[in-house]
Amino acid sequence: MASSSTYAYVGSFSMPNPPEHEGLHVFRVDEKSGVLTPIAKHVRGLNVGTIFHDSKRGVLYVADEVASTTEFRQQYGSAGGGGGRIYAFSIHSATGDLTRIGQWPSYGTQPAGIALDASGNFLIVSHFTSRATTTTIVGDSRLGYRVEPRYDDATTVLFPIDEAGNLSDPCDIHVHPASGLTPPSCLHSVTLSREGSFLVECDMNKDQLITYELDCKAQSLHVQSIHKTPPGSGPRYCAFHPTHSVFYVNYEHQPTVESFSYSNGGVIQSIGTVDVLPDNFEGGPGVLLSDLRIHPSGRYVYTLVRGHNLVSVFAVNDTTGHLRLVQSVLLKGISPKGCASSADGKFLYIAMSVSNEVQVWKINDDGLLTLTGQTVTVPRPSAMAVVNLCPQPAGYPELLNVE
Repeated sequence: MASSSTYAYVGSFSMPNPPEHEGLHVFRVDEKSGVLTPIAKHVRGLNVGTIFHDSKRGVLYVADEVASTTEFRQQYGSAGGGGGRIYAFSIHSATGDLTRIGQWPSYGTQPAGIALDASGNFLIVSHFTSRATTTTIVGDSRLGYRVEPRYDDATTVLFPIDEAGNLSDPCDIHVHPASGLTPPSCLHSVTLSREGSFLVECDMNKDQLITYELDCKAQSLHVQSIHKTPPGSGPRYCAFHPTHSVFYVNYEHQPTVESFSYSNGGVIQSIGTVDVLPDNFEGGPGVLLSDLRIHPSGRYVYTLVRGHNLVSVFAVNDTTGHLRLVQSVLLKGISPKGCASSADGKFLYIAMSVSNEVQVWKINDDGLLTLTGQTVTVPRPSAMAVVNLCPQPAGYPELLNVE
C-alpha cells in the first residue's frame, strides 16, 4: 500500500478589511513532528470563512465570506450586495497542491457554513448574513408613508454536485423569516449528523438551533425542529460525536459547551452544560468562543476562547457522552479563531488570527495538550483543514467537516 501524506489548508479571513496576503495557504505536514512547511498560496483576495473536505472526490470547498464580490461591484458600480461565493479545488494526490475547479454564487451574504450530505450528491451552505440595511418606503397616500429598513435575506442553500465536484444551480433555498427592524438570522454553521439523517444549523442572532431533514428525492430541505438556546448566548458551532447519539454546541457569548442527545427524526434534547473556564478564572465580556473540535477517537473535545486566548479540553464520558473539563491552556498568541486536528489525533493546529500564526500543539494520550514550540506565519488565519491523502477503502468514506 502506498504511504500516506498529510497536508494542511489554512484560510486568511478579515472583516471588513482583508490582510495584504490573504487567500488560501497550503502546507505539507510532517506526520512525526507536526511541523508545517508552506508549499503554495491560492486566490489572493479570497476571504476564507470555512473549509470543507469532500474525501470521496478529493475536493476542497471554500466559502468566500463576503457580502459583495469584486465582480458584482464592477458590474454595478460601487453598489454593495450580491452575496459571497463557493470555490471548489481539486487536491493533487502527489503534492497536496490545489487546482481550481470553479466558483459559484452562494446565494446569500457572508457564507459561513458548509456541509455535505451522506450521499455526497448535495452541498448545504449557511450564511452569517450582512447586518447592512437598505432604506425602503412603504405605504401610500391614503394610509400614509413610512420609512422601513430592510436587511439581506438570511438563507440556507441546497446545491446539487456532479461527479467532478461542480455545483449546479440551487435546487432549494430556505429563506429565514425576518421583518422590519429585527436583524436577520446569523447562520454561523451547518453540520450533518453522524448517521447522515439530519442537519443542525446554529443561528447566532436568534439564539436557536435549527434541524433539517434533507429529502434527496425531492431535492429539498425541511425544517424539523427549532430549539431555543439561552438569550444572548449565540450558538456558534456544532460537532457530532462519532459513536454516541450526542452532539456538542459552543456559544460565542456564553462560556459554555452544551451536550445534546438526538433521534434520527431531528428531535434534540439538552443533557448537560459545562463551563469552558476553570473555577479560578473569571469570565466577562472578553470571553468569545470560536472553534469546536472532537478528537478523532471521540474521547476528547476542544474549544477555543478568544479574548482570554485559551483552549479548553474536555474528556468525553465513554457511556453517556457527557463532558468534563480537564484542561484550560493559556495560548502564546492573540485571538484563537480556528483549529483542526491531524487525522491520527496526534496534533492540534490552532490559528491565532491577530498574532498571524498557526501554532502546533501535541495531543498526548490522555488528550491533554503540550506546546511543541512550532509555529508558522499566516496573515489573519482562520478556517483550517488537515487532510490525510491515504488510500481510501471502497465505498463512500468519512465526511470531514472543517469549518
